[in-house]
Amino acid sequence: MVKHKRLALFLLLFGMMTLTLSCFGGKKTTSNKEQEIVTKGGKDYVKVPNPLYAVWQGQPEYIYVPKSQYRPLLGERIVGEDVRIKQQFLERKIARLERELKSGGVPGGAGGIAIPANRIMKKRVVILPMQDNTDSLSKEEKIYFRQALTNSLNKTKHAIIEDPMLLKSYQEQDWWAKGSVKEDLLARAGSALGVQAFVKIDVDRLEVIHQLNANKESYKATVTLSLKLYDGLAGTDIYTTKIDVFPDEIQPYPTPAEAENAVLKQAASEITQSVLPQLSKLEWFTHIVRVDKAKKMIIIQGGRDDGLYIGDLLNVYDKPGKEIFNQLTGEFMGREPGKFKGRLQIVEFFGVNAAITKPLLGDSFKVGDFVKLAR
Repeated sequence: MVKHKRLALFLLLFGMMTLTLSCFGGKKTTSNKEQEIVTKGGKDYVKVPNPLYAVWQGQPEYIYVPKSQYRPLLGERIVGEDVRIKQQFLERKIARLERELKSGGVPGGAGGIAIPANRIMKKRVVILPMQDNTDSLSKEEKIYFRQALTNSLNKTKHAIIEDPMLLKSYQEQDWWAKGSVKEDLLARAGSALGVQAFVKIDVDRLEVIHQLNANKESYKATVTLSLKLYDGLAGTDIYTTKIDVFPDEIQPYPTPAEAENAVLKQAASEITQSVLPQLSKLEWFTHIVRVDKAKKMIIIQGGRDDGLYIGDLLNVYDKPGKEIFNQLTGEFMGREPGKFKGRLQIVEFFGVNAAITKPLLGDSFKVGDFVKLAR
C-alpha cells in the first residue's frame, strides 16, 4: 500500500513539473492561425504584436521573436540590450508625460505629440521620360535604366517613385515636349497630385569600348548624363548636375549590351547619391481631399507608406509658401510656411494612400488646403 502511495505521489509531482515547464520556457507548438512562423537564415521566428507599438511612435506593429525565446503563456517577452534600452526610454517618456498631466499641461502642445524632427518622411518622386540625345539606347535599355533608378531610390527608404502615368491628364495639355519641360504645368501637376519632386535625365554620351586581350574579346562602356531636379510645388529647376561613369568604374563584359546595362546601373546608383541630399531640402506635404463637418472628419492624401502614424499632428495652411534661395550661391534652401489655418490629428488609415483626421484647432478647412507635418 505504501509503495502504491509513493508511486501516485511521484506521478502527481511529475505531472506538476511538466505543466510548470510548459508554462515557463517549455516547448509549445502553436497553430498557424494563432501565430505566424517565419524562417530567416535557417532560424524560426514567431510574428507577434509589438508591445511598444501603441505607445511609442515609430515602432512597427509586429516584431519577429526567435522561436527559442517565445513564451506564449507569459506574453511576448524579448531579451537583449536593445530592447532594455527601449524599455528604459519608454519608462522615462511615460514618467515625463505623467508629470505634465499632473501639472495641468497638455503633452506635446495642442492635443497631441508633435512629430519628431528626425522622422523620415518619404518624398513622392516622378521620373520624367528620359531624353536620349545619342539615339543609341534601345527601348529595352531605357526600361532597364528606369527600373534600375527606381529600385535604387526606393531602397533608400527616402522616396516613393510614382508612375509617370500619374501625369496622363497633364500630357493632354502638352506639359512635356522633347528636350524641355513646361514648368507652370509641371507645378500644377505636382501640387494637385502631391508630388514633391520630378527628376529629368538626358543621356548626352554613351560609348562602348571594345577590348582584345590575349585573343579574348571584352567590352566596357562610359556614359555622361545631365540631371535636373524640379520642385514639385513650383515646377522650377532647383538642382542641376552632370553624372559621368568612366570605363574603369565597371568590369569588362563579354557583350556590348551587358556593358551598357552595367554602366547604366552604375549611373542609377550615382544619380541616387546625388539626388538624396536635395530631396531632404524638400518638405513633405499633402492636401485635404474631403471635409465632413457633420462628422468632424477630414480626409487627407497620405498614409503609412509616406511615414505617417496614428496620432501624428499636421498643420494646415491656405497655400504653400514661397521658395527660399541662398542669395549668394543661388542654392535652394527650402520654403516659407503659408498662412496657418489650424491643426489636425490622424485617427485612422484607410485605402492605399489616405488617412482620416480630426480637427484640433481651426474650423475653416476646405478641400485643397495645404498640409505639413507639425514638428
